[in-house]
Amino acid sequence: MEIEEHELKPIPRQITCNGEKDEIYLTIEIGNGQVGSNKVLVESEVLAKGNLSESTYVASLDKLKGKVLEVHTNILDVNAFTNMCVLTTTFFDQDHKVLFSKIDKGEVPEGGLAIFKAKYAFGLLVSLLIILSPLSISNAQSSSESIEFNELATPTSPGFILLDKTPATIEKPTTPQGFGLSIAGFFQGSGGAIEFAPFWLLSHPKLTAEKMYRNRFPILYNLSVSVATINTDVTTFLAGGLRTRLLQIHSKNRVEKLDSVRLELETLLIDPMDNLEAIKVLRDLYVSIINEDIELPIFTIELAAAMGASSLTNSFSDLGINRRAAWLSFNYRPGGDDFYMTVLTRYIKNERFQEYNDNIDLFDIGARANYDISNFCISLEYIQRLNFTESLYADNRLALIGSYRISDSLFLTSTFGKNFTDFNNIIALAGVNFGFSKNKLKAY
Repeated sequence: MEIEEHELKPIPRQITCNGEKDEIYLTIEIGNGQVGSNKVLVESEVLAKGNLSESTYVASLDKLKGKVLEVHTNILDVNAFTNMCVLTTTFFDQDHKVLFSKIDKGEVPEGGLAIFKAKYAFGLLVSLLIILSPLSISNAQSSSESIEFNELATPTSPGFILLDKTPATIEKPTTPQGFGLSIAGFFQGSGGAIEFAPFWLLSHPKLTAEKMYRNRFPILYNLSVSVATINTDVTTFLAGGLRTRLLQIHSKNRVEKLDSVRLELETLLIDPMDNLEAIKVLRDLYVSIINEDIELPIFTIELAAAMGASSLTNSFSDLGINRRAAWLSFNYRPGGDDFYMTVLTRYIKNERFQEYNDNIDLFDIGARANYDISNFCISLEYIQRLNFTESLYADNRLALIGSYRISDSLFLTSTFGKNFTDFNNIIALAGVNFGFSKNKLKAY
């Protein structure tokens, strides 16, 4: 397991108290959904240890004066989205008056351990100027095998779906994994899309691991923004979109399992160097449960929206809005295994797009069945399109989709079938999907 140490500056950090009889308390909150533990020492005597997210008594000021208090916070990387650690350290007195509070940040190796070390000196208020110093980091690394998160395929951009240029119109349930690139019509070079998750571009000091895995409404965690483009012989289409997961329901006893593993990890992380093998085993278990949350939820509801524009001259000045849409998908995995189904409902406002007349309202409803076999996924989807403006209800799409995972971050997809409308409607499309989030996002 790779380990990185962070010495927090200044050394020591000065804390000014109000009276000689003050009693000192401490909280340390570990954010960004990571798991960690702490040890507080003075002259090798352990004053507090473990999870210190709740108010914890440290010692009297009389005991701490003239001595250096050491605080070690050990954080294990368990978050699939980011490997940035963030911890908030707060000292306060018996009257709950805050004496010191600071947010520190630093990276943890992928699947590894970060050790944050800070020293504090306590004194009485005389007229002390407190100088706030930035975090200074020194690194000590050891190389070893890191644990990888699997299934890093980025979802199809809502912009691609809006333009009817995707291998699948009904998207499989998934979550954004940092940053991804998709290329539609890979062998024809007809377009591409980028997608990223903005929530994980910043650190979240109050987001504990427990809060993250207990949340059934992960709207912000899973929010992704994308831009897509499609080129034809005569027109360039540009579309922007967003998607998120509104609700997720997982298997029974999931929270209890994660609580149990997290508590064991917090105990072992008090003295991590003596427990590295046990920590690695428990982290594997924790990550496997989290990965199951991402890839194998029993039921999810996902929301997406997109807006598209086109230009006949391939110029931004000539771009005109031609289509807007919003849709809900309901995903159900009855056995919690490799077979799952998706139902789609979608509203489209068509202003001017290909063979459709101006200013019409379209409503799509459809279903998709998926079955995963090792690195293969086979899907069949059917969508009925209802044109309420012109009372036309015959358009539909029927497609067979196959995808193959070459590696954790590279996927090939191919589709054959019938697209909407009565002409130029044969689907024969190949695409490639790159997931660049194996090293996760770097939050700031």
